[in-house]
Amino acid sequence: MRWNLILLAAGYSRRFGDRKLLAEINGTPLYRFSLDKIRKLSEKLGDTTILVVTSYPEIEAYCRKQSVTVIKNDGTDNTGIASSIQKAVKYLETQECALEGSRKADVFFTADQPGLDENEVWMFLNQYASQNKKIGTMECKNIWRSPNVFDACYRSKLLQLSADKGGKAVMKQHAEDVFCFHTEKETQFLDIDTREDLLRISDKLFS
Repeated sequence: MRWNLILLAAGYSRRFGDRKLLAEINGTPLYRFSLDKIRKLSEKLGDTTILVVTSYPEIEAYCRKQSVTVIKNDGTDNTGIASSIQKAVKYLETQECALEGSRKADVFFTADQPGLDENEVWMFLNQYASQNKKIGTMECKNIWRSPNVFDACYRSKLLQLSADKGGKAVMKQHAEDVFCFHTEKETQFLDIDTREDLLRISDKLFS
């Protein structure tokens, strides 16, 4: 299995009122929590590519220093999460044209889940790889969470997404092909939309 680990870090939060992904928790920018965990996952999984889709120059600069591939999604190109997903998919389609053989899976992470447990994500991806369904998600309290994984055969469907419709729109259309990894650890799915969320989640995770 070849894994493409994709961090979606191009969004701006109107409710947050500032460039959310640069806000700090315990002195660390929010996006770094997800990125650092993805890099650890990459070491465990082996055959991986890490992509970061971003509109933030600061995130781009940091990733390039770490030799992480950056795909820019800014200005009028950035029309919502669908545009970030599609830029990643198009990049992979171009780069993988000469790669044959191994099954390819695209794993999409959001950049505002500082509590994500990389060990549970690793277990999720390993279980996904050992079964036959082509889409996978982490599930907690009967709700599909993030990250989500799509076999490369679903790229054409992802390219049809529009505006703020993310991968879950494809998952709902093909629910029979979705593998669910159940977890009780709900704190890892807490995301941040407001400054109040930032303080609340910081207290929950690090106090």
